[in-house]
Amino acid sequence: MSPSPLTLDIIRTCVALSMLGYGSVSDLRTREVHDLLWVIGGGAGLVLDAYELLLGTLSLRQLTFSVGFMIAAGLVLGYLRLFGGADLLAFIALSVIHPRAPVYLQINLGWSPPFYAFTLISNTAFAGIVTPLVALARNLGAVGGGADLFERHGDISALKKAALMFTAVNVRLGDVKGPPYQYPLEETEGVVRLRPDIWDDEKATETFRALGERGIERVWVSATLPYLVLITVGYLISVVFGDVLLWFFVLWA
Repeated sequence: MSPSPLTLDIIRTCVALSMLGYGSVSDLRTREVHDLLWVIGGGAGLVLDAYELLLGTLSLRQLTFSVGFMIAAGLVLGYLRLFGGADLLAFIALSVIHPRAPVYLQINLGWSPPFYAFTLISNTAFAGIVTPLVALARNLGAVGGGADLFERHGDISALKKAALMFTAVNVRLGDVKGPPYQYPLEETEGVVRLRPDIWDDEKATETFRALGERGIERVWVSATLPYLVLITVGYLISVVFGDVLLWFFVLWA
């Protein structure tokens, strides 16, 4: 007796959660994830895909469209430097593991996202909302502790100050972890930018060193959360609630 599509989707979910869980822990600890993880996860998904293609419960068109869309979207987002190579591989592996919405979403919710690859990306973006809120809480905590976050930056506009409160963290220079965990948003000349340069660790380390030599006590650094953690949260939202964006459309329609 062949396993039902529901059973296979539960297996797919277990594979994805194992892959993302291990990747998130590795990303949190070292900011590095071995590519073999995505090969194993995607390979397991490909085996399940091949089996469902034989059963007729999955079409080659669904699989090709899902993986093709994820590769195209990932390359565009990677070109815009919105995430790195490991994140792209994670999304591609997920599109292979889940080329269509899991059957249990239809059973539990009464409907399922028509284009699950897009759901995975949009829900990850939704999960990213937590990052600016955490940054704001940390900055307000520093202000509550008596820190003057803009003491050396009186020439910064109010709009840019507000943006920094949500997208960066002001910390004591002695507490900076440095690359690959934190990157400077300040130059030695006093210029403050909103986007960190995460592609040159040596330059970031030198900037932190130079700021320390100038006697600077506090510095603005990137407030980035490992993107694989956000992908994992977005995936969990996808398998429990389906497409959050569609939910909003339904509620506001």
